[in-house]
Amino acid sequence: QWQALAPPCQRLLCAAPVPRDAPKGKPIFEYSDEALQVNILALLRYAGKAACDTVTGGDDLSTSLLQLAGACCREGQLACLFSVSVLAQNEARARTHIMPVFGDICQAAFAHVQAGRSEHDLVSFLELISSLAASLGDELFRSAQLETLLRLCAMALAVAETDILKPVLAFLLKLVMWRSPALTPQVVQEIIQPVLLNFHKWPRILGAQIFKLFSAFIERHEAIFVPLAASPSLPCVAGLPPGERAIAQKAFQGLRGPRLRAFLGDLGAVARSENSADVLHAYGVEG
Repeated sequence: QWQALAPPCQRLLCAAPVPRDAPKGKPIFEYSDEALQVNILALLRYAGKAACDTVTGGDDLSTSLLQLAGACCREGQLACLFSVSVLAQNEARARTHIMPVFGDICQAAFAHVQAGRSEHDLVSFLELISSLAASLGDELFRSAQLETLLRLCAMALAVAETDILKPVLAFLLKLVMWRSPALTPQVVQEIIQPVLLNFHKWPRILGAQIFKLFSAFIERHEAIFVPLAASPSLPCVAGLPPGERAIAQKAFQGLRGPRLRAFLGDLGAVARSENSADVLHAYGVEG
């Protein structure tokens, strides 16, 4: 039945923009174009989960799912990649079925950005790379697609939307914590710089993820991170009065643990005009 279902599913998914929450949406029991797309994407998620959990037929189901996703990607529709991110949670499926076509998926995502389409349409792709990082680790990081992934992540980091940022931060955290030969000093700098340029604009709800990523920078790559974080040209400190700017620069160099987390939250609040710069004086006191 898959052979009969796949062509109309592809046509319906590619016929119109998919609603923002559709890739993760529950089935809708009504008749409308939006409901059809939501239900197709739910079916594909269930197919991805079934392919992970079953031995008999799992290979064929994985192949069919990737074929449909690839066909949709070639038409510029990335929403079905969320079902591929479900499949990617299985290490064997990720390695055997996804990685051989991952280059084509990355090209489709990059073409999407170059065409000026909505960044939010990348969420399914970003969920996929987060799942692949968790299941494959260094096998993904040492792939030929790393440069493209970092460029796409840098673009996503400039968007202050939680749904976009959460999978990107999860992917970057896995990457910087992994002791991979792919993490040359140049690559590490390419990861750290867009984070430092944008983190102050991100929603406060991401405070825990931001702290974990900054802690990973310090734990694994302190010699690269500290000089970049201490730059007076960083957007999060450039607009501060001289005294508060000096406090912030020293805080990046010396604060760790809970005080670092609190400082990052307060610095972001100041940059977003949610608080006054006076709050930073608490971090000028040793201890």
